[in-house]
Amino acid sequence: MRWTPQYHSCCKLQNKILAMADAKDISPTQMASLVTSYDRLEERKRILRMKPLPKAIDVPQKSKLARPATFSE
Repeated sequence: MRWTPQYHSCCKLQNKILAMADAKDISPTQMASLVTSYDRLEERKRILRMKPLPKAIDVPQKSKLARPATFSE
């Protein structure tokens, strides 16, 4: 078995959440709660797999473009 039993439990719970989200008579509040639960389980699975958080994108600041010289005498 590659992953722990806890990881498989998280996967089973996520499948149940997806099945509940497919119900036609679900309110927006319930849907938001299901999405939050799904997201937390996804985070828990990342931790169980011992994967680090993705690194922030390092965006260098753009240097100001040199303006062309204006007319001079």
